[in-house]
Amino acid sequence: MSSTPAWAQVGGGIKVGLNLATLSGFNDPNSSTSQRTGVVGGVFLTLGLAPMIALQPEVLFSMQGTKFHVGTSGVSTDATAKLDYIQVPVLLRIGNSSKAGASLYGVVGPTFGRLLRANQNGEDIKSQLNSTDMGLVVGAGVSLSRFLVEGRYTYGLKDLNKVTDPSGSNQNRVISVLVGLVF
Repeated sequence: MSSTPAWAQVGGGIKVGLNLATLSGFNDPNSSTSQRTGVVGGVFLTLGLAPMIALQPEVLFSMQGTKFHVGTSGVSTDATAKLDYIQVPVLLRIGNSSKAGASLYGVVGPTFGRLLRANQNGEDIKSQLNSTDMGLVVGAGVSLSRFLVEGRYTYGLKDLNKVTDPSGSNQNRVISVLVGLVF
C-alpha cells in the first residue's frame, strides 16, 4: 500500500479582483500618468512540490493601462489607454496551503501576457503595441478554509511599444487585490 505525502496535492480555484494599473517610462515633463482601475479574474492550479512549496500556474483576464494628462502651450488633454490582456503567471507559492484553517503564503514568479485589446479614448492602438508582455509578480495572501485574499504587484519587464518612443520605453505596473475560492 502506498501513501501520498500531504504536500503532493493538486488543487485549484478561481480568483477575481481589482487592478490599479499604470505605465512607467514617461520622460516628458509636460505629461503625467495616473492609475487606471480595472478588473482581473481567472483560474489557478496549485501543484504541491514539497512541504510548504507549490507551483501555481494561473490564467487571468487583466484590465491594465493608464490615464494620461498632457499639457503643452497652454492646452491640456486627458486620455485613457485601456490595455486588456490574458496573463499567464507561473508562480512559486511558499507557505502552508491547508484547506482546513488559516494559512499565510507568498507568491513570486514570471508572468506572460497576450494583448487582446488596446484603445485610447476609443481609438484602436493595438497595432502600435507589442502583442506580448512579460513581467515579474510578487505578492502575499491568506487563505481561510476555502477562501483566499491576496495582494500582488506586477512589474512589467518588456517595452510595450513596437517602435522606440523618444520619450522612453513603457512597461506595465499593476497592483492587484484578489479574492478567491479554492476547490
